Amino acid sequence: MNPNPLLGPSGAYGIQPFSDIRPEHYVPALEQAIAERERRITAVAESAEPPGFANTIEALDLSGVQVQYIHDAFTHQVTAGGCAELASLERDIAVLLSRHEGRIVRNQRLVSRIDAVYAQRGRIAEPQARALTEFWWRRVRRAGAMLPAGIARELGSVNRELSRECAAYRQELIRGMHANALVVEGQVALHGLPDDQMAAAAEEASRRGKPAPWHVLPLASATSQPALAHLQDRETRRLLLEKSLERGAGNEERAGRIALLRARQARILGYPTFAAWATEEQTTGTPEAVEAMFHRLTEPLLHAAREERRDLEAAAGHRIQAWDWAHSAATVARGNNGPAAEIRAYFELDAVITRGLFHSARILYGLEFEERNDIPAHHPGARVFDVTDENANPVGLYLVDAHTRPGKRGGAWTGILRPQAHATGTRPVVVNTFNFAPPGQGRPCLLEASEVVTLFHEFGHALHALLSDVQYPAHSAPGVPRDFSEAPAQVYETWAFHPQLLNHYARHHLTGQPLPQEWIKHLNEQRSTGGVHMLVEILGAAVVDWAWHTLPDGEASGVDAARIEAQGAARWGLDTLPEIPPRYRSGYFDHVFHGPYGAGFYSYLWSEIIAANLIEALEQRGGLTRAGGELFRRMLAAGGSRDAMAMFRELTGLGQPRIEPFLRRRGLQGTAPSPHPTKRTPA
Repeated sequence: MNPNPLLGPSGAYGIQPFSDIRPEHYVPALEQAIAERERRITAVAESAEPPGFANTIEALDLSGVQVQYIHDAFTHQVTAGGCAELASLERDIAVLLSRHEGRIVRNQRLVSRIDAVYAQRGRIAEPQARALTEFWWRRVRRAGAMLPAGIARELGSVNRELSRECAAYRQELIRGMHANALVVEGQVALHGLPDDQMAAAAEEASRRGKPAPWHVLPLASATSQPALAHLQDRETRRLLLEKSLERGAGNEERAGRIALLRARQARILGYPTFAAWATEEQTTGTPEAVEAMFHRLTEPLLHAAREERRDLEAAAGHRIQAWDWAHSAATVARGNNGPAAEIRAYFELDAVITRGLFHSARILYGLEFEERNDIPAHHPGARVFDVTDENANPVGLYLVDAHTRPGKRGGAWTGILRPQAHATGTRPVVVNTFNFAPPGQGRPCLLEASEVVTLFHEFGHALHALLSDVQYPAHSAPGVPRDFSEAPAQVYETWAFHPQLLNHYARHHLTGQPLPQEWIKHLNEQRSTGGVHMLVEILGAAVVDWAWHTLPDGEASGVDAARIEAQGAARWGLDTLPEIPPRYRSGYFDHVFHGPYGAGFYSYLWSEIIAANLIEALEQRGGLTRAGGELFRRMLAAGGSRDAMAMFRELTGLGQPRIEPFLRRRGLQGTAPSPHPTKRTPA
């Protein structure tokens, strides 16, 4: 029998040998790695030596490297649009890992040793070792390690059921995304769609067995679809938005079951709600602090959105519906001599990546990127780049997977195939994943301005991981609390339309002419004063997430999605602006019901408040320069080895994030927020 490649040598930088991995390799490899890890953990737990950092905490942290290596390979392949055989394994692997984690938590001799080292943590001189001790103690406590045996078994049962439901949610969402694509006959209904997107829609129809004159518009992950800004026909826009809203119907009951299981988890662990458990380790600290942020943001955002709606309706001459907003806003921008639709011709994907993203990393950090065609990626559609510093020293690997495909998870995200850690000798292998529509045959992939911002945002996450400089895998960047982790990426997206970078990468893909200066000015004005529609979308999604996860156990049973969404919107006044539906709803909220953002989607707003403070500090101390980059790099390199807010205070000189920089950057300073501050309660 051929050896399992997941258990053999890895490739360059420790990347998994994807060209040799088959679906049937995953479960046996994971079972073997789990068995080996549990043998090592048993040896730690039953050691006759007194518990110390090296023989307990460090040994525990390093024991999980192989399990994580295999799981990361699987996760990236299945979310990238892996074959049906891979998708069919997702539930089994989720349950396998859940049971494994449960056995670790229930190992009372191990937990006692962790507790003993934690009690003596003041004697640990090395800061990263002390931080790792605190990390593992909190982790096992919050997982139920201190619970009586009978209650721990109840928690284990809930955890396994939750793993199954979350995996099923993902599979139903993938099915719904594919089934709800908009199918139209001919081109009349798609009038206004750019030529390259029209060609891509025709090719998508052909791939689905519907040749000319049929066209298919696949769905993006969010509620609002990019094509809505271009489509001239209101009825087509309405149909596209309805398709988007309806795609998750098969998941709505499952979302309720997931929320119920999480509420039970929280109750078993001694928390009133899942939100209370989830925020304990975040920089906000408590549900009350999150709700204080909602309170301070709601009125400025709603006021600005109502003003924008009024202006759009005056320009359009009719009431603006949800499917009209993006199109009307684009029409008004063109009427105000803003960049026309042909601005996309200046944002060619490869140029944005190689002359925009990579050039920015060269300016700020001295990094160089060289494409490697000899290293197989997790999917054939991904590109691989070798990253080195200015002295040609190796840094890591950067992968980018740009285009949508059947079975691929929607949206944009950053994943890590190998975390950096000096203790394991591994350098980072990082993946940026997007879902840009593939161009027609022989055509360039041209991007919307908002898609360029998305590229810079995710590249900011990638740099956080690539610049990691920590001792232990648990601290590998980003490694910071969830509601802080978006801030570095939100800082980075502000560079997207910096004139210095635009002059380098924004060139017409046919003529090579630079983007006109007046368009550069307009893009930056739009960036600083616009975007209220998206902010209200994000607030709406955060409210949906929050409404589900603030339900106590007894109240979480039997609540349907429509009711929970309506109650959440009404609580914060969002029901007064139905023209902006939430960015995600219960049936297709992958971030929350499968990903790690349960009771945490508010992070996008809270992190942007943090980011606005960081941006002001960086602009005062160098901005887009090597000096500014090195200042920021100190925060990125530390990952989870230092307290996130302590690093924030060092860089900004502020005790707490102020909301005023965020309001200024978003053109919302004319509406005063409520007077009481958002407070952080330590975990």
